[in-house]
Amino acid sequence: MNDERERTSALRGRTVVSSTALHRLAARLVADTAGVRPAQVTVRLSDDRGALRATVSVPVSLAAAAPLSQQGERLRDALIRGMDRLAGRRVAAVDVRYAGVQRERRRVI
Repeated sequence: MNDERERTSALRGRTVVSSTALHRLAARLVADTAGVRPAQVTVRLSDDRGALRATVSVPVSLAAAAPLSQQGERLRDALIRGMDRLAGRRVAAVDVRYAGVQRERRRVI
């Protein structure tokens, strides 16, 4: 009886994630990984045979010690894993474009 109730309650309703929410989530995932503000990140999502294809524009972070190719791989991995884990969406491809430079902020005392 309890199994029956759990199965039918799982079928009621649906969860919808808007395209705006997907864009904001993707921008936040990229910004957190790159160490920049979300406002500095541009994300374009498109359909890729049922999955998502992301084009990301992000400034180069001078605080990061890794080469740009490694930073790009980290961004791709974070976006693919994060969108799957948090939104249940599969990202098939991520194109990373670097635009501008984010300097490390130093406090003057």
